[in-house]
Amino acid sequence: MKRRREVRAVLGAMLTAVLLAAVVPPVLGDAYVVAPGDTMSVTVLNEPSLSGSYTVDPDGKIALPLAGSIPVEGLTLDQVTSTIAKALEPYIVKPQVTVALRTVSSRNYVYALGQVTKTGSYTMERGWTIADLIAAAGGTTSRAALTQAFILRKDQTIPVDLDALIVKGQTSANVALQPGDVIIVPETKNTVQVMGEVLHPGNYTFKAGDRVVDVISTAGGNTTNAIIKDVGVIRQDTTKKAATVIHIDLNKFYKAGDQAQNVPLLPGDIVYVPPKGTNWLQVVSQLTGFATLITIFK
Repeated sequence: MKRRREVRAVLGAMLTAVLLAAVVPPVLGDAYVVAPGDTMSVTVLNEPSLSGSYTVDPDGKIALPLAGSIPVEGLTLDQVTSTIAKALEPYIVKPQVTVALRTVSSRNYVYALGQVTKTGSYTMERGWTIADLIAAAGGTTSRAALTQAFILRKDQTIPVDLDALIVKGQTSANVALQPGDVIIVPETKNTVQVMGEVLHPGNYTFKAGDRVVDVISTAGGNTTNAIIKDVGVIRQDTTKKAATVIHIDLNKFYKAGDQAQNVPLLPGDIVYVPPKGTNWLQVVSQLTGFATLITIFK
C-alpha cells in the first residue's frame, strides 16, 4: 500500500493528464474509429426528434428512431455519418446528417508512461498483452528500469519484468492487459555514460561485471579520431563534490593483453574516449560540474 501511494503521488499529475485523454480520443477525424461505449451527438437537419446523443451499445450499434439499430463499430466518423444518412433515406428526403464525437469510453484504451519511446494512450486491441503495448509505444528507452516496471490496474499494482520478456524472451512474463491498464516503466539510475570518440555516445544500462571495453563495444567502438591510450573513467563523488579520473591505456590492453587496463565499472561512471588535445581538467569540469579533480593512473 505504501509503495502504491508513493507511486501515485509522484506520477499523479502526469497520470491524470494522460487519463484525461480518455475523454478526448488521442486521434480524431479520419483516423479514429468508433467503439462500444462511445457517445456521439447526431444532428439531422429539420428533424429534432431524431437529433440527440447516442451511445454505442456493447454490440457496436446505436438505436435511431425510424432507422432502428445501426452498426457503427469500427467506422470512422465520416463513415458513421454516411451510414446514418443512408439508413434514413427511406423515411426522409435527402437527409442531412452531422455526427460529432462527445465522449470516448476509457474502456477502449491502455496507457504507457515513463521510459518508452512514445508515451500516451493507445486503442486496445482484443487479446493485447504487455508486449503489444510496448511495441505500439515504440519500445523502451535505454534508460528504462526493465525489471521495475509495473501495471496500475484500479486498486492493484502488478509487477512486470520487462527484462525477462524483452531481453530473455520469457513468454511467461507477458502479462495480459485489461482495458484501462496503465503500464509505467521507471527510469533506471543503474547506468553508465559513454562519451567522446565512440560511434554511439549515450547512456547504457549497467550490468554486473561490466568493464570499460564492454561498454565501449556496446557504444559501437571507438572512432578513428580516438586517442585510446588516454581513455578515462570519471567517477563522481557528489558528497565531496569531487571527481576521480581513472586513466586507462587501451593500447596496452589490445596489444599486450594488460587486463589491468580493462577497469571494472560502477553505476554512474562516465567513460570518456578523448580526441587529440584533450584537457582532462576542463573535460571533468564540463561533464560533472566539479572543479576538484583526483586522477588515478593505471
